[in-house]
Amino acid sequence: MKTRKQVKYKGSKSEILEPILFDDYEIKSLKHGNTGHTLYYFPSAAHEWEGCWTMDLQTAKNGVTKYKKHLIELSSVPG
Repeated sequence: MKTRKQVKYKGSKSEILEPILFDDYEIKSLKHGNTGHTLYYFPSAAHEWEGCWTMDLQTAKNGVTKYKKHLIELSSVPG
């Protein structure tokens, strides 16, 4: 009979960082526990304005700008 080997998790917990305020929108950020990368959470047009994570702050800012334009376009459409 084989015995099972217990594997210990070697990563660390992700750390929630201070959010970044850009154009009156709060971009959430965190430091990933396994990779150490800083990730930014923003609305993505490619995902129908659902939240998306990126390692590039400029990409997050561009996503926020596009999202704001999208909201303005929605509000100007007669309903």
